[in-house]
Amino acid sequence: MKLAGSLPVIPTPFLRGKIDFDSLLKLFDHLFPDLDGFTLGGSTGEGTSLSMDERRELMTFVARNAPPGKALVVGLTHTVLEELVRLAHHAEELGFAAGLVACPYYFPNSFPMVRRFFQVLGRAVKLDLVLYDNPLYTKTWLRADEILALFDSCDRFRAVKMTDHDLDKIAALKRAREVAVFSGDDVVAFRSLLLGVDGSMIIAPSVFPAAYQAVVRTLHQGDARAALQLFAAEILPFLHLFGMGDEVATTKALFKHLGIFRSDEVRPPLLPCSPERAQEVILSYEVCQAAAGERPRA
Repeated sequence: MKLAGSLPVIPTPFLRGKIDFDSLLKLFDHLFPDLDGFTLGGSTGEGTSLSMDERRELMTFVARNAPPGKALVVGLTHTVLEELVRLAHHAEELGFAAGLVACPYYFPNSFPMVRRFFQVLGRAVKLDLVLYDNPLYTKTWLRADEILALFDSCDRFRAVKMTDHDLDKIAALKRAREVAVFSGDDVVAFRSLLLGVDGSMIIAPSVFPAAYQAVVRTLHQGDARAALQLFAAEILPFLHLFGMGDEVATTKALFKHLGIFRSDEVRPPLLPCSPERAQEVILSYEVCQAAAGERPRA
């Protein structure tokens, strides 16, 4: 089955330095039934700050406690290919829909290096994979033709999460063949939806599950103007204030304020959200919720 739908990246809650599984259950209650699934252990989930044991424990808990019928994607990015493969095997055993993998991000990459990396990965795993096209973090800029070449080199690839703002690649990938493309940055979320992405792996749907799905449904019905009005009123104020670069801390601060998370802890090198920033984000959320309350219901 083709991977698609709103699969937001979710933060990993911590309490006194440990993963807070009780808060994770509250987050599930907040996300569902509106959303199609979610993506854990990615950049927003501080996956690279989790130990291997924690990553495995997090995957196991989610597989056992997430609502049935939801697509679960897990971030597998790692600088050690052998450890990445172990994580992928664990995700496969647990029934995850796919693993999200970025280009290796320590050595300066040439394209042959990246292709070789994914060739080796593809031969070692059976799990479906999503290519995380994130040049800001990996310092690797991929053209559409290079992405297609990676798909030829690694037959486990099924989709791309596009964090790159070169949105012309969306149309190029969809014209070339059946590549599922996910929007990967909240800043360009609505334009990505207009360009026909197959789904979203961003933060906004995790904060506004019902509103985001209403936007998607309205676009599918062919009414771009009404969809933009919904997005502008019920989501966009939050995107203006939650910040690029500190969005993990600000989203956690909001979830703590809403009673979903018991703590807004982040792990170094991330810094906690200041009270002033938290108030800005809470204000933007309240403005969005007020607009949602005024929307006529079908």
